[in-house]
Order: sequence, then C-alpha cells, then structure tokens
Amino acid sequence: MVLLNGSTSVIPALIALKHIRSTDIHFGRSVGAPGHHEAAAPPRLRHLTVFKDRLLLIFASILLLFQLANASILPLISEALAQVAGGKSALILSTLIVMPQILVTAVAPWIGRQAKSWGRRPLLLLGTGALPARAFLFAVIGSPVALIVGQVLDGVTAAVLGVVQPLVVADLTRGSGRFNLAQGFVAVMSGIGASVATFGSGLVHEIFGRQAAFLGASCVALMAFLVCLALMPETRTSDPQASAEAGSHR
Repeated sequence: MVLLNGSTSVIPALIALKHIRSTDIHFGRSVGAPGHHEAAAPPRLRHLTVFKDRLLLIFASILLLFQLANASILPLISEALAQVAGGKSALILSTLIVMPQILVTAVAPWIGRQAKSWGRRPLLLLGTGALPARAFLFAVIGSPVALIVGQVLDGVTAAVLGVVQPLVVADLTRGSGRFNLAQGFVAVMSGIGASVATFGSGLVHEIFGRQAAFLGASCVALMAFLVCLALMPETRTSDPQASAEAGSHR
C-alpha cells in the first residue's frame, strides 16, 4: 500500500518534469547570479569546482567532526541509564530523545531570524561549542537529572545546525548552480562521521570505560569547535557580487 501510494505521487511528477524544457529555465535567475537579467546567462560551475572550494571543505570537515562526536553520545547515554536508572531507563531515554525535538521546534524560527541579523558564524560557534560541554557534562555527572539537563544542549545544537547548515552551503554556492551537489556532499560527510562514531565510541567504551568514551567525544567535539573558530569565516553578505565570488573562490 505504501509503495502504491508512493508510485501514484511520483508518476505524475515525472510526467510533469518530462514536459519542462531546459530552454524554459533561465539558469542565472534560478541560482540568483548577479547580472541574471542580461541576455547571456552566467556559466554553471563544473562539478569538480565545488570540491575545490576551500571553505566548503572546511565546513564539511567541521560537520564530520561534529557528527563523529554527537552521534556517539545517545548510545552511550542508553548504556549509562541501564546502570543508574534501572527500570526507569526506558522512560528517561524517551524523554531524552523527545526533549531536543521539542526544543528544535520552539527555537528554530528564532535561529533563522538571528542567522539573518547576526550572521552564520556566531550561531555555528554556539552550536559546535555546546557539544563539547554536553559530552564533558555526561562524563563527570551520571545522574538521570544531569542527563536530561545535558540534552537541552542537544536541542540547541540541533536547532542551530539544522537551520544554519543549508544557509552556509547556499552562501558558498550562490550563483554557481551547484547548491544541491554541495548540500549532498556536506550530508555525506556528516553521515560518514555519524557512521564511524558509534563504532569508535563503542570500542573506546569497551576498552577504557564509559567516562573515557564521553571524554573522547568531548575532545572530538572541541576539535570541531576550534576548526570553526580558527578557519570558518562569516559567509553571509549583503553584496550579491561578493556572494558569487565567495562561491567560486578563496
């Protein structure tokens, strides 16, 4: 039934797409390129040019390190709760999962407004800076109440990165026509970090214990914050020409 419903929505979309001619799309206007009103549209950047963008590579590295730390925390919390909370561990874990989602829903609109007025960099520093503090808190305090308080920070980081990540990618690729490619690349790097995280943290936990695993996650998260602090500049600009040049590059 699910497959059937999916097919009924996809097939009309494919039929509609088939009738869209490439000549009907003004490339310059579609990517917000400067001078798009001129008859000659600016050229689309080649695929490999995106992967030579220094700032995009830095940003992807930040997200890889961030997910390398972040994705390992909840499994470690689950194991810790089984020891300190006993029969209440399932209820507390459910609270820890739901609480950040509620916080994201409440805070995301505010984050979006601040990204426009403050810029992207301060929010990135806030999001990446909350993670090492959260992991360190879990390493030194194991009570269920402390775990719940620490998860509030997870809501902050999730809201910040959920809003700011596509904005930064859009800033870096404006006028290039390669936003989707860059967004996919950044998502893949994040996914690699998350995939390796559970294996690495589990190995550290098995050999050195839970506290060492949390401290290791805190150190990796601190690396993400320091890379962001040292190498990631502000990407927002009110100058379209500067934005286009920023995406082609530094």
